Amino acid sequence: MPWILRFAIGSLFVFVIGAAMIAWACISTGWEVLSWFAWGCVTAGAGLIATALFAMLSAIIHKSWRSFSLALMIVSVLLFLALQIFAKFA
Repeated sequence: MPWILRFAIGSLFVFVIGAAMIAWACISTGWEVLSWFAWGCVTAGAGLIATALFAMLSAIIHKSWRSFSLALMIVSVLLFLALQIFAKFA
């Protein structure tokens, strides 16, 4: 597996950390919830954008991993759209 794809998968774990921060904000109370929610959105969004960029680079450079890279990019874009919809209604 190319290193760029490993970075993409690692960036997907950054999204998971951001999603955990958002989940923590949803079950907590008080004013600190706003900062947890904001930092969770920033962390999750940065992880998904980095995943999409690394997957796109991998699809361009490594032809044999193109289908996996494109699938990873599609997943990250769909998760980013879901994050945007969740942030709008939260």
